[in-house]
Amino acid sequence: MKHWIGIDVSSATLDFALLDEHGVHLESLQVSNGRTAVMTLMNSWKKRYGVDTGECLVCLEPTGHYTLMLLNLIVEQHWHAWLAHPLDIQKSMGIKRVKNDKVDALRIAQYARTFREKTRLFTAQNLKLDKLKHLLTRRQHLVRVRAMYKKHLSDLNRYMDKDIKKAFDQLDKRLIVASDRAVIRVEQLIMAQIKADDITSEQYNLLLTIPGVGPQLASYLIALTDGFHRFTNPRELACHAGVAPFERSSGSSIRGRTQVSHQANKILKTMLHMAALANVQREGELKVYFQRKVSEGKKPILVVNAVRNKIIHCVCAVIRNNRPYEQRQLVQN
Repeated sequence: MKHWIGIDVSSATLDFALLDEHGVHLESLQVSNGRTAVMTLMNSWKKRYGVDTGECLVCLEPTGHYTLMLLNLIVEQHWHAWLAHPLDIQKSMGIKRVKNDKVDALRIAQYARTFREKTRLFTAQNLKLDKLKHLLTRRQHLVRVRAMYKKHLSDLNRYMDKDIKKAFDQLDKRLIVASDRAVIRVEQLIMAQIKADDITSEQYNLLLTIPGVGPQLASYLIALTDGFHRFTNPRELACHAGVAPFERSSGSSIRGRTQVSHQANKILKTMLHMAALANVQREGELKVYFQRKVSEGKKPILVVNAVRNKIIHCVCAVIRNNRPYEQRQLVQN
């Protein structure tokens, strides 16, 4: 690559930093978060510095819907782009005392150049998965707001004057119905997005063959793992979900029982927990496994975590082998 571009994304603006092939900082600029502004800047850099998008790597962090316009533009223009993980970039920066978008853009460009062997180019397939992520985020928001509203109504109506409650009853019912319809609609869009791509649809159907894995967990796993390209093995995914046990040790001593990390994806961990509970309560091999381990003296919560871990291993196995779930995949010890 002859040039490296780092972009720090916010809701209203984009901070760009440009490096040449030797890592020399050529320029930093801030533009509005819009298509025209980005194209104007890239054309300007092409004239001034000879920036050729075919020999240039653009690096940025995923920041939800703020990056959507930029990602669509990247795919459309066939730019070489890397959507790097924020934690990896943060570790490379060391301790930061203040947030500075201009400095962050430069550090992102420097990160891309320094760790270029780790580059995973953003593709049209990634864009489809990114849209799936946005839809799943919207669903989570709608479900959370609906639950909060219902709880608020329950608490409020308990002490509200009867005449006031009666006056608002119809409005409250309409709002709840509207929120229910919004959730149904976004779920329809999620399914349409999954079915629109053959690879995603196949992965989704494979995941549904695993006991306890339903539509929400299956779609979330596909989006989270970028179609199972982001994590290379079950251990990495289990660590990300906070269900992989590890030992607390110092020097030659081991302190107490194994634990799981609290620095985890809490949404995934909750979904896996619900899947594990469903499995240990229904008739099947995991219920037998759960009962056997508890009878051996294991704490139930530890056995449930082991079940979560087994589900992750099964998820990775069906995707890796491109075959539906088989019973022996979950319980082997």
